[in-house]
Amino acid sequence: MTPPEPAGPAATSRLYGLLQVAGITLAMATAAIREVVPRPAQLLPFPITRPDLAGAIAVRGAIIPVIDMGLMLGLAPACVHDGIVAIVRHQGGVTGLLLDCIEGIARLPESALGALHYPDDAPLHRLAAAGFLHGDTRGVVLDTAQLAAMPGLPLVPDSLAGQRQEHRLGHGAEDKVTCLVFRAGGQRLALDAHAIVATLPESALAPPPVTNALWMGSLAWNGVAVPAVDTLRLAGIGSLGRTPGRSAAVVIHVGPADSAAGTRARAALLIDGVDDIRQLPRHAGAALGAIGIAGTGAAHALVDLGGQPVLHLSATAITGDPRLAEVAAMQVPVAPEDTDGNQRLRGLPAATGTTSTADAWLTFRLGEARYALPLGAVEAVLPGEQPLLPLAGQFPLSGVFLHRDRPTPVLDLAARLGCSRTAAVDEAIMVVVGMAGQRRAFLVDMLCSVERVPLQALRTQATSRQLPAATIRCRANETWEVLDAAALGLAGDATPPADIACLTA
Repeated sequence: MTPPEPAGPAATSRLYGLLQVAGITLAMATAAIREVVPRPAQLLPFPITRPDLAGAIAVRGAIIPVIDMGLMLGLAPACVHDGIVAIVRHQGGVTGLLLDCIEGIARLPESALGALHYPDDAPLHRLAAAGFLHGDTRGVVLDTAQLAAMPGLPLVPDSLAGQRQEHRLGHGAEDKVTCLVFRAGGQRLALDAHAIVATLPESALAPPPVTNALWMGSLAWNGVAVPAVDTLRLAGIGSLGRTPGRSAAVVIHVGPADSAAGTRARAALLIDGVDDIRQLPRHAGAALGAIGIAGTGAAHALVDLGGQPVLHLSATAITGDPRLAEVAAMQVPVAPEDTDGNQRLRGLPAATGTTSTADAWLTFRLGEARYALPLGAVEAVLPGEQPLLPLAGQFPLSGVFLHRDRPTPVLDLAARLGCSRTAAVDEAIMVVVGMAGQRRAFLVDMLCSVERVPLQALRTQATSRQLPAATIRCRANETWEVLDAAALGLAGDATPPADIACLTA
């Protein structure tokens, strides 16, 4: 259900931090970014002179020079207010880059990179390793080695490099992992970068096909509609509450990679915004404590970042959560809705007569009860056993399945109509219908015929336990109750009812 990724050399990818200055998005390998900190109100003086030197910043006792990246590239200066400083390292030395903001993290395959052509005297001619295209984002990949080799660029010794060397020599320093730090529902959270595919800016959040506490909708990314979830509820620490029509998100891998098909499911964690890229302990105990994850034996670590508590999410627990795997299976390509009309109804007796198409009906049985549907509303007839995302406590909906690359709610029609279905699931028939601008699927025991006979309207509204609203009389002189949109739990217009949210056609 996930689109295949390129095979072979093009499938190799690297993780980059996406940083923005003067309207340009710069991608830098996450291994080169030690951390990202907010720009202080006042920068410290630094004892060198160059046009793009903005000053210096004190980070954990070290004084690090700060270069205005906008001025270095010959563009506009970086933001004076609400800017950031990315601490970049190369071969034991670090410097700070003054930028406007951090957009997040992206995994860029080689196929997303391309050559750039600038005048020989342009700064980007020396600093740009390639251009890149990632979804709707275009930008430039910076070459860290070339940046460090810029004439007169101030580099100071990396105060953390000694700790890393000490760890390699077995002196007990903590192992580190690159993390993305972000906000969600007022909480500060961190997630290991290796679990992240991309960070999405605020974009339109399409509603889910059903009301679900975890599944909040879908976001378009890189040609697919990625299911988006309540990050706090997934982590077991609360809920985002009412989700707006737009949201930022972090797209993550879900479950193990399918080595045979070369595919992997993905899901989007809804967030408020990105704060930082930071090195955090990989396996060390939480500095401030831990929050257990019910039923998993795992825990999220509470750590101190700049004097503020941040919850370092367990990447293993998050990406391996079975609830997330079920939702991630609903990832589908973003494509126009099919316009090729209704699927052919295979194996049904041919219709007879010359009545208009408006009077064509599909008849079927649920136990001993007989029902009919307008043939024009039937989109597909499928085997009854379909892969379902089950739903609990949402009667009369029993699940969701993918049909024509679209999540489709499955209705327990027999229970809704007060009758019984007798056929086992593997022997039943799944009927997909579209009415009132919406779509539903349901199981029936057997399909009987396609009839072209006039409608007999009896009353305006009814249920199958009362006098039916309308019937047809077929060739065998049998009467079949005709089901309308209300009988299928659909609104009379294109607006979904409050208790059964669904996608419009």
